[in-house]
Amino acid sequence: MNRQLFLTLTLLLSVFSVFAQQTFKYQAKLPKVETDGFYRVDLSPELIAGAQANLGDIRILNQKKQFSPYIFGNQLVFKDQRSFIAFPKLKALAEVDTVTTFIVENAAHLTINQLSLQLRNASVKRNVNLSGSDDLKKWYAIKENISLEEAVSDEPGNGTYQQQLNFPSSSYRYLRIQINNENKEPVAILQAGIYRQQSIPPVYVQLKKPLIQQRDSAQVSYITVRFNAPYQLNKLHLEIAGQKYYKRNVRVYAVQQKEKSLVADTLISTSAIPNLYFSAKTNHLELEIVNGDNPPLVLHKVNGYQLSQSLISYLEKDQDYTILFGDGKANAPDYDLKFFGDSLQQELKPLNYQSVSANPLYQKPQEKSKVAKGDGIPGWVIWAAIVIVAALLGFLTFKMTQEVSKRDKL
Repeated sequence: MNRQLFLTLTLLLSVFSVFAQQTFKYQAKLPKVETDGFYRVDLSPELIAGAQANLGDIRILNQKKQFSPYIFGNQLVFKDQRSFIAFPKLKALAEVDTVTTFIVENAAHLTINQLSLQLRNASVKRNVNLSGSDDLKKWYAIKENISLEEAVSDEPGNGTYQQQLNFPSSSYRYLRIQINNENKEPVAILQAGIYRQQSIPPVYVQLKKPLIQQRDSAQVSYITVRFNAPYQLNKLHLEIAGQKYYKRNVRVYAVQQKEKSLVADTLISTSAIPNLYFSAKTNHLELEIVNGDNPPLVLHKVNGYQLSQSLISYLEKDQDYTILFGDGKANAPDYDLKFFGDSLQQELKPLNYQSVSANPLYQKPQEKSKVAKGDGIPGWVIWAAIVIVAALLGFLTFKMTQEVSKRDKL
């Protein structure tokens, strides 16, 4: 009976494992490590292009067919209480029953990946949304639905506590913190800032060369930039010719299925390197350079870059690990490891995965009409199989319990 129970458990785990893996389009296999420990895995532009914009669908599958916890490299905490820098507060608006809004200015355009909030003590459940802007007009999402931590009741202090917000590296001039009060009393935010160690120099990864086309009208030059995949774009470097001295306004639009959204509105001039900074996940950009009465600029080349991203996870010796990604409906995992970012070593062993490939277990969601015709395996069939296996497991467990009980009576 124990053998039957073991086989049933193995079958049940296999069914659940296959079902969990089939929603991810892509995979990347990690090499086996020689020693147990924490490793840093740098994410290539190709992997990030195939994942969600917030990278919430990335999973690390271990040899036991379970998901191994990880944190992003920018979630490592290096804190020095003596070097806290409070950002200037531009606006503090508390609207009862709606949203608490708090806006600060990152005047130096520091590239940061953490923001520390100082709040008055509260033991409540709230969600925080973080967005950024360069002009206080157009706001762009950075991270959403961050759970607000509760103040520790027995912690000594002055009636305040801090929460650390971790997010993808960003250099927006303005940061907006919004706390959803859910028709309840607002939460008091006192200040927001960073620790000096969090001001990290940006590390960019160059993307594959895009195709560019330029069309000049009477006063505006229109440049189309197309990449071979929907990369995460954080910087464009322009190689310009045609004028020795210039100062032009540039607007950058991300194009998604004929819909355009403004992601940058800035200036380029001969007094500075012609770099454009923004955040957009797309393979299609349109640039508008306002020439006025001047001759148009000529773009010889456009180079695209993304900020470096990495995963940190504890890996065991001689075990197989696979990175899964490409599930547009997956929610970001919530691992306990995020609370121990300050305990990990700063010098982590680097680990490079093999090339990105299609996940052989992936099953494209079937349309209802196709399922009715018998194309593919309907979802109810998979769930029915899981229920049957679970029922079988329960029956075998019951039988085993009865046998053990009879033996005890004898």
